[in-house]
Amino acid sequence: MGHWANVLLLAAILCSYAGSLQASRDKRMAAGTDVAQSEVPYQASFRLIEQDRHLGSGAILNVRFIITQASFIWKLMRTYPGQPLAELARIRLGQVELKSKIDDRFYTIYSHTYHPEFDFEAARNDVALVRTREYIDFNRFVQPIELLSGPIPEGSLVSYTDWGAEKDTAAQDDYKEKLQKLDARAISNDQCKELLSPWDLQDLVYDTRVCVYTNGTGSICTGNVGGPLVMIADGRAQLVGVMSYVYRACNSLVPGGFERLWNHHEWIAEESSVNYSDTNFGEMCRVVRNVAAQILMQNKETVRRRRAIRAAKESSEA
Repeated sequence: MGHWANVLLLAAILCSYAGSLQASRDKRMAAGTDVAQSEVPYQASFRLIEQDRHLGSGAILNVRFIITQASFIWKLMRTYPGQPLAELARIRLGQVELKSKIDDRFYTIYSHTYHPEFDFEAARNDVALVRTREYIDFNRFVQPIELLSGPIPEGSLVSYTDWGAEKDTAAQDDYKEKLQKLDARAISNDQCKELLSPWDLQDLVYDTRVCVYTNGTGSICTGNVGGPLVMIADGRAQLVGVMSYVYRACNSLVPGGFERLWNHHEWIAEESSVNYSDTNFGEMCRVVRNVAAQILMQNKETVRRRRAIRAAKESSEA
């Protein structure tokens, strides 16, 4: 909340001033649990415009940028050669249902940027940034997530969220109707290599990869791409990775591989910065006012509930 408060303060000041792959990469999850809409306000869904079909996931970084898997974008554009990304896909925010509703909010894609050392064949440096044409309108169910400022401690509890099926080969109709969450532990790369050695996959554990392991309680299965890997640090949800590689789909005794974002922190910060020199301050102020109104409403609701609880307690004691 501190990070968002700083962003809100900066935007308010500005307003004041202005006014005055491979198949193994196409996997999802098994044994996940339904996610409430308020749990993951940073979740993004890339949708095929023509069919409004979910293609892959991402996470909101700020008012203009979504972070996702580079391989996902690369493969999509290879599937539809000659077509700009903005004509192929759009971004839906603030929903946990797989199928869109008539009042859902969509955002147009303005541009995308691959990591400068991205290698599709090896799935290395597998991260991309997608910029929206419009400012993202934040509210209770649409919020940015901050990046973890440091390495991921071994053994940390992490959560991965995406829409998915529970079998190795699945179509859209097999995917879960609601967003799924899979809890796991971050393990060291050495342990990850050891667990993968029976299949001779240990060479695919790169320095920029973080492996997660459920030890038999769940697995990433058919369809996952680009979804956020999150841990709670200092009481806040912080982004630590994006889905990159499934070593053995639907096998809960095999770890899953994510692109570790701390290794790319400098590049992400530089490429996702918002250039306020060409900002439409009228639009920016509208976004800020909306966020402020949402925060005020939530605070009023909290006060109302506390008063109701206190009144009920006093009545029972009388």
